[in-house]
Amino acid sequence: MLRILLADDHAMFRSGLRRILEAEFPGASVGEAATIADVQERLGAQPWDVLLLDISMAGQNSLNALPPLKERHPRLPVVVLSMYGDRQFVIQALRAGASAYLTKERAPEELIRAIRSVLAGRRYVGDDLAEQLADHLAGGGTGSPHERLSPRELEIFLQLAAARSVSEIAERLQLSVKTVSTYRGRILEKMALRSNAELMQYAVRHGLVG
Repeated sequence: MLRILLADDHAMFRSGLRRILEAEFPGASVGEAATIADVQERLGAQPWDVLLLDISMAGQNSLNALPPLKERHPRLPVVVLSMYGDRQFVIQALRAGASAYLTKERAPEELIRAIRSVLAGRRYVGDDLAEQLADHLAGGGTGSPHERLSPRELEIFLQLAAARSVSEIAERLQLSVKTVSTYRGRILEKMALRSNAELMQYAVRHGLVG
């Protein structure tokens, strides 16, 4: 029996996706998780054949948790589902151990193709992202300034771009205000930006926020 673990912090999204999976894979067991802690608990309780993982749950970047998850479950294929279509997120997800990366706007049929691919031991990247990656590699791997950020820096960058204060980010990510401030300074330096306003303008210009 195929076992699929679906991890997303939006109950309505999980419900809709569960119906799609159960229709496409009759007899499959579809489990649900709403937080990274839930994922860790479910993975430890029984074996799963594939994990569908939202890139951000409860304000936390799931890519930070992916390497230790893969270390404990190296044979488990992970399909990352994301609202972000920038190639940097794809690259970071694959480097962190994901087998596939899809944006949530893709058709259900493409998700099914991705699941079948990773179950067969192959990688899968959505059609809308494959050309971006090809262009990136053809250009020698050089990219935009935000592509030099670490996963944690990118996570805080996106929070700042959403106009959240340092204290709000610290509370959401369970970090100290001092730590977030240090990350903020490092991000501005790496990206040659001078203020949060410039950071937000950059994010909008590159399609990283709505």
